[in-house]
Amino acid sequence: MTDLIWSFAPWLVFLLATRLTSFYGAVAAGAVAAVVVLSRAIGQKRVHMLDVASMVYFAALGLVLIVVRPGHLDDWARYAQAGSHLALTVLVFGSIVLGRPFTESYARASVPESLWHTQRFRSLNRQISTVWGVAFLLGTASLIAAGSVDSRQILLRIIVPFGALYYAYGYTQKQTKAVHATASDEVGSRGGYSRR
Repeated sequence: MTDLIWSFAPWLVFLLATRLTSFYGAVAAGAVAAVVVLSRAIGQKRVHMLDVASMVYFAALGLVLIVVRPGHLDDWARYAQAGSHLALTVLVFGSIVLGRPFTESYARASVPESLWHTQRFRSLNRQISTVWGVAFLLGTASLIAAGSVDSRQILLRIIVPFGALYYAYGYTQKQTKAVHATASDEVGSRGGYSRR
């Protein structure tokens, strides 16, 4: 779970920075966080799809801003959070469609290699990744709504998107604990059987 939190860090930094600084500053903060996360992942030899995607997204967004120099930066900033959420929604659902749910690479760190290709492992990761995808989709819809209205900004920009992500994180934790508990029970029962 630690790697998963690190992978989402650039996106969270960007989302929070859009509320605290200029749009350029938020993109720069997201890019710096992405460099730190990717460097850490490379150093630990555990690079995940989201680590690379973060670097590409914020570098591309920064480049577009430099080249285009939009005159209506307020419009860009108004929908910036929705755009980042949409990118994550596409990445998460895309990983599921391609048969490589994004959570698999994180799960492999805590699961024996012999289980990586089992139906149970793949099915559980599809399920967990789908919950994350729905959370990002809900957040995207909420943030698009926030960009089109002036009221209920706290609800639409913070409570709904971060609440959905909190639910997905809690769901992941719950499923991970249940799997580890089941695995411990199976190992214990096999051990008990062998002592007979």
